[in-house]
Amino acid sequence: MPDCSIIIVSYNTRDLLRACLESILRERGNLSLEVLVIENGSKDGSAEMIRQFAPDVTLIEPGQNTWFVGGNNLGIERATGETILLLNPDTVIQPGMLQSMLAYLQEHEEVGLLTCRMLYPDGSPQQTCSQVPTYTDLLLSYTFLGALLAPWRDTRRHEMWYSDWQRDTTRPVEVAPGSCMLFPAAVIHKLNGLNPDLKLYFPEDDIALRLLAAGYETHFFADALLWHYEQSSVKQVQRLASSIYFDDLMTFCKAHYGAIPAIVLNLLVLPTRWGMNLAQRLRGEKAAL
Repeated sequence: MPDCSIIIVSYNTRDLLRACLESILRERGNLSLEVLVIENGSKDGSAEMIRQFAPDVTLIEPGQNTWFVGGNNLGIERATGETILLLNPDTVIQPGMLQSMLAYLQEHEEVGLLTCRMLYPDGSPQQTCSQVPTYTDLLLSYTFLGALLAPWRDTRRHEMWYSDWQRDTTRPVEVAPGSCMLFPAAVIHKLNGLNPDLKLYFPEDDIALRLLAAGYETHFFADALLWHYEQSSVKQVQRLASSIYFDDLMTFCKAHYGAIPAIVLNLLVLPTRWGMNLAQRLRGEKAAL
């Protein structure tokens, strides 16, 4: 059984994906690794690159865009490792990262999900991890109530995003970033993977609540380092991603806060959606001039 199954969902990220795979393959001398890439219908030759550059990688081609959640769940179903790492293709793991994270998991049985410290390409730290947004947080973040109650909204944002923490110490958190999530395989299988009702957004918040309900903790491990280029696939489908964002928001809200609160949120968020759609259309018209 491999020490770790690494699952990467990719869409038109060939060059970034190759750099990611190179960083993983360098770690194979120290660990038994299984690598699975879910190729979501890329048009940039990603599948051909994998076959030529890394033929021992398990390439899964579903024939359609399964998005972040569907692709990762396909990988989770096929994975055979003792642990399962969900990793973005626009990341580069640093030497020793996997070994140290696996050791940390073995030493902390209470941990059901582990993430690590991330840096932007310029070396600046990414402010990852947060608390799970409450229903009040959703109202303040996505409706006009946030503007009316700006001081309260800003205070909650400060708290929710751990703004006083520099991401330089290991600690428990609530929500880990989807770009790097390491689970004991038994835990993620017990939870039946990510929520299949979501596509692209809020699976991290959803799994955080389900982990807490099952009695597990999520930890941020500061001694492991990852470079992250951030949202390279999403940038290619920005308008569609915006629509999916609000659909996933409502799905998350309904699942954890109830159908009626979700209906109320959906009604209150309509002006926000209309405003964003108008701004996107205006930007598109301006770009066409």
